[in-house]
Amino acid sequence: MLFSGLSSTLLLGATCLLMSSGYTRADDVSPPKNARCDSEICRLSHVESITCEGSQTNLQCDKGQVLVIHSASYGRHDKTTCSDGRPTSQLQVVTCSSSTSDDVVASSCNGKNSCTIPATNSVFGDPCVGTYKYLEVVYTCQFQTVTCEGSEANLQCAEGQVLVVHRAHFGRQDKTTCSLGRSACQIKNVDCTTPASINLVTDRCSGKNNCSLSATSSVFGDPCIGTYKYLEVDYTCQFQSLTCEGFQANLQCGEGQIIVVHGAHYGRHDKTTCSAGRPASQLQVVTCSSQSSTDVVAKSCNGKKSCTIPATNSVFGDPCVGTYKYMQVVYTCQFQTVTCEGSQINLQCGKGQVLVIHRADYGRRDKITCSAGRPASQLQLETCSSPGSKNIVANSCNGKNSCTISASNSVFGDPCVGTYKYLGVVYACY
Repeated sequence: MLFSGLSSTLLLGATCLLMSSGYTRADDVSPPKNARCDSEICRLSHVESITCEGSQTNLQCDKGQVLVIHSASYGRHDKTTCSDGRPTSQLQVVTCSSSTSDDVVASSCNGKNSCTIPATNSVFGDPCVGTYKYLEVVYTCQFQTVTCEGSEANLQCAEGQVLVVHRAHFGRQDKTTCSLGRSACQIKNVDCTTPASINLVTDRCSGKNNCSLSATSSVFGDPCIGTYKYLEVDYTCQFQSLTCEGFQANLQCGEGQIIVVHGAHYGRHDKTTCSAGRPASQLQVVTCSSQSSTDVVAKSCNGKKSCTIPATNSVFGDPCVGTYKYMQVVYTCQFQTVTCEGSQINLQCGKGQVLVIHRADYGRRDKITCSAGRPASQLQLETCSSPGSKNIVANSCNGKNSCTISASNSVFGDPCVGTYKYLGVVYACY
């Protein structure tokens, strides 16, 4: 099946990994400048937008969520993207990127529910004169909550999910937030923040289904006496599996969905998890983790509806001999659908939700999918893909509650004449 053999390239860019109490804070992992979403995990856990030069990119999150830009590149990295109707001379340079790309997109979009940016030289400069360029943006949508000083912040995930905190700030960064009824002197300091904000919120909330904390100086300290402050938190909700050594982890998604692993840890990070009946000597080491954890789990589970993994040294190695360990996995479930050539694909979200396309591919990657009744000659080519697949599906479906697309050469072009193709789409509903 399409997407069943996902890559084991597992650097997560700026999405959540497991940190010291189970996770790593997302703000501790900075994506490289002009990084592209080249790993399978990045492509599935982020949203990737590509806009041809001269057009506008429209980034959109669901209600209550904000944009977080992980990377942006205005230029050209290959000869196929945004190539329709262009002379060869405009497609030859494939190492071209504007150095201002990240800053321009991030400053325009970060923290907003939606934003629009023209993919033009007037916005980004011209990094390669004579080359036809495109704007590529990798981003995620995260929940954001703002709580005025003196009130209680409540972070909440759906049943079976846990909080992962990406950013937290207690202080003041503008004159408008939580300003109602406040004097000018209480809101004039806009360069005020408690440096330990992220640590405090992470320690209280990450890994829990819900948490409450007071937006007060008694909790966060007072970074600017006399200024009226607020607490701002960006977070996502993800599934978490916890399995004690010697037992099996069972990861499960709903019908029509696939597993996308964001991080895994086999070892020990505290003295309490999986400690029942264990002598103190087996719980003392709390800085122990197998380096292969994420790689092993992702290779076993990504792209499947369900998977089972033993939490054992025989699978992960023994990172701390004599210590009783456990395995934690953070993952999300995303929809996958495959439609044979000549049919229509119908994507649908629940009421009040919108589609976000993570991946789409029109072509053929194996000899089994959509093979019934087809001669062998139409199934031999397994390296066939229409380069514009994702853009076409994303442009038609992103931000809508439902959409219908024909799996046909008239829509996607014919990347391999004589081969019987299919359209595979991985998407989420927000």
